[in-house]
Amino acid sequence: MDNLSKAKEEVIRFSEYITAWFKGEERVAAAGSEGVLQYISHDFRMVSPNGVRRDRQDLASWLPAAFGQYPEMRITINDIQGYATQHHVLLTYTETQHDGTNENTRYSSAVFIREGEHMVWLNLWEMP
Repeated sequence: MDNLSKAKEEVIRFSEYITAWFKGEERVAAAGSEGVLQYISHDFRMVSPNGVRRDRQDLASWLPAAFGQYPEMRITINDIQGYATQHHVLLTYTETQHDGTNENTRYSSAVFIREGEHMVWLNLWEMP
């Protein structure tokens, strides 16, 4: 499978996994935070929709408190587009989150790097 397809699949896989995490599903509880962080580079950086800059450690510290906090969470990914080289992928996509009460749409730009057979998250910018 080419890098662009792998990165697109990773966005979908991650959204499904983080949804299960937010819901508190047992299938992800056993893997703990490391299951969520599995394909997140140790050099990961992100800018959240409110402009706060975070890294992998910030994400790892936040995850335990988020487990099971949104039992009705649904995340929908649309409009994935991108560009790939042999080692990198740049994707843009739209993510809509429904937590049972509120709906939140964000526009994201993500950079992935190839590590072995996987494309891992290196950088993520989310905008409201």
